[in-house]
Amino acid sequence: MIAGRRFGGRKMNRRDFLRVGGAGLAGMSLLGAAACGGGGEASGDLRWSMWSAAPEETAVWKDLAKDVNRANPEITLKLETTTFEDYWNKLSTQLASENEADVVAMQSLRMPGFAARSALQPLQPFIDDDPGFDVEDFFKPIRDGLSSDGEIYAFGYDIGPIMLYYNKTLFDEAGVPTPSPTEPMSWDEFRQAATELTGGDRYGFVMQPIFDSTVPWLWSGGGDYMNAGQTECTLDSAESIEAIEFVVSMFTEDKIAAPITDLANPNFGVEEFYGGNIGMHVDGPWQFVNIGANSDFEWGIAPIPSGPAGSVTWAAGSGFGISNNTENPEAAWEALKTLTSTASLKKTAKAGRGYPARESAVPAFENPEAPPPNEDLVEAILNGEIGEARAFETTTTWQETTVMLTRDFNPVFLGKQSVQETIDKVKPQFDKLLQEHQEILDR
Repeated sequence: MIAGRRFGGRKMNRRDFLRVGGAGLAGMSLLGAAACGGGGEASGDLRWSMWSAAPEETAVWKDLAKDVNRANPEITLKLETTTFEDYWNKLSTQLASENEADVVAMQSLRMPGFAARSALQPLQPFIDDDPGFDVEDFFKPIRDGLSSDGEIYAFGYDIGPIMLYYNKTLFDEAGVPTPSPTEPMSWDEFRQAATELTGGDRYGFVMQPIFDSTVPWLWSGGGDYMNAGQTECTLDSAESIEAIEFVVSMFTEDKIAAPITDLANPNFGVEEFYGGNIGMHVDGPWQFVNIGANSDFEWGIAPIPSGPAGSVTWAAGSGFGISNNTENPEAAWEALKTLTSTASLKKTAKAGRGYPARESAVPAFENPEAPPPNEDLVEAILNGEIGEARAFETTTTWQETTVMLTRDFNPVFLGKQSVQETIDKVKPQFDKLLQEHQEILDR
């Protein structure tokens, strides 16, 4: 029995939160205290909020909800879905009206904002009271990504590191050696291969023109976008500038990266890669199914190219947590354990719902009959055996930050603005958003 979980033991008035935090949180309300667990049993009717893009996907989640009842006959879990795009506004509205579900889906990139609003209960007390639960089975980057200020708030169901995809057919036709599956290419080797692959309507590389795609290059170059304390933008460091200039020069100087023709298309990069005239692309393992279904060439995966700081990539994913307003935390914990169990993550992996967040569920994702032939590389990257995978750190103001970065970095990839001009424009805005982030945390 786990009693009285309220903001890590602090009893707080929700309406005080709403009154104090409203305006500075851009319409996102802080969530207040949970009802005491008291002497509740692991039984009852629960709600589970999740996003879904198609009936087939919803069927996967409904099956997991039934598994909760099979494992715990006294618990029923009602699934509530909406699209990913609408989910976050709906969740914010529910938080403001104290009507959120008992089990809440959460994306690692959005974790800091919702943690600051105390939307989810810290899970460590549940873990401590359940010695048979193996939290270490979740890959470290997803544990880090679904944590905030040292507290884990959700367990992952999927995770993905950004990797290098390559068109083996194109490499073979050009007589260029394919990237090693175990030894990251150097930046010079990557540029040379991209140059040799470029010609006519073919290009050596394509990249989605968003800031997220530059982060592996930034980290591999020894740079970063903010300091460890999340108080200052560090894009103006020598290492950061050099890394960004390396990437941008492939578009604007060497012309070995496919020109960006559709800034509004969120799938521009991978769709260009589907076409067969692109040598290399960076993306996550969630594209295995899509590239396999939409391409007619041989392809493979490799680690992110190694810069001055090595091969360093980011990893992100999604998972589920327990509402800080649930009236039945014990039942929600039992439901959460089932939803994120090895058996459940094997189901989601086989259904094509991404790379499993638990190491023990990975075999269900691997398919020796389907490309890529070296899909075990994903696990090696996540475990730090090849290169380094870090959780993609964000802030409570990351939504505003990523909109600003995408908007202001677009011109540099089009050759309309230098890297230095872009950073001079971005840094003061980023610093201001980090200041707002710290103020939110203080509140």
